[in-house]
Amino acid sequence: MKTNNPSGFTIMELMIVVVLITLLTLTLSSVARRTLESSRQSRCASNLRQIQLANITYENTHGYFAPAAADIFSSNLRRWHGRRTGSHHPFDGEKGPLAPYMGAEGAIRACPTFVNYVRHNADANTFEASCGGYGYNDRGVGSQAYLSGYNRASVRHGMPGDKIKDPSHTVAFADTAFPQPYSNPRYLIEYSFAEAYHFLSGSPPRESGAHSTPSIHFRHNEKANVVWVDGHVSAEELTTSAGALSESHQLGWFGGPDNQLFDPY
Repeated sequence: MKTNNPSGFTIMELMIVVVLITLLTLTLSSVARRTLESSRQSRCASNLRQIQLANITYENTHGYFAPAAADIFSSNLRRWHGRRTGSHHPFDGEKGPLAPYMGAEGAIRACPTFVNYVRHNADANTFEASCGGYGYNDRGVGSQAYLSGYNRASVRHGMPGDKIKDPSHTVAFADTAFPQPYSNPRYLIEYSFAEAYHFLSGSPPRESGAHSTPSIHFRHNEKANVVWVDGHVSAEELTTSAGALSESHQLGWFGGPDNQLFDPY
């Protein structure tokens, strides 16, 4: 005698089960990725805090913060994160001005998320590899450009600490990257400057009309880690970019479309 309750699943029931399992797998995978990235973001924040604490110690010793690029108008061999022996050579992170203040390791620790970019484009990343995927506020903290304009003399030293009006609201370092090739970017390289929205021009210096190419990289679950001059770290969301191409690489700025958060005054 036939029964109306077959013991097996129907094709429709199997399809529903497969769809549910697929959706559950995708959801769990997404959660796992975001959880892993949150862990990396925390390690990155610790790196940035250590860099700025070293910079604060440097300022206490010298009377001004470390220069971002002390000889950029001449031989261009020195950066805040290292030195190099030739203009086409990579920087040595053990010879940067902050190295003596970074503890036993000396060199800057790399952002654990940006390691993926370095691995995929190793040749393109050798130029500033020792910066760890971090960029310095070179105009407002890593030079004295706001005192005398951006020139050969102003880049030799960073800003004196007592000239920075609001250290808790002035960017020191941030997650950064730069698109390459420049005319048609397809990948990102490490970049050691956190570009403010506008360049400086004139004397006395003021914000120019054109904005710079964005370098702040929102790579941690669509956020960028930022350490401020006083040493506290925050995670910021992208508010302004420079078009669809920059935004596709998660590059842009947080805050308003101006230099307010980079300006030491």
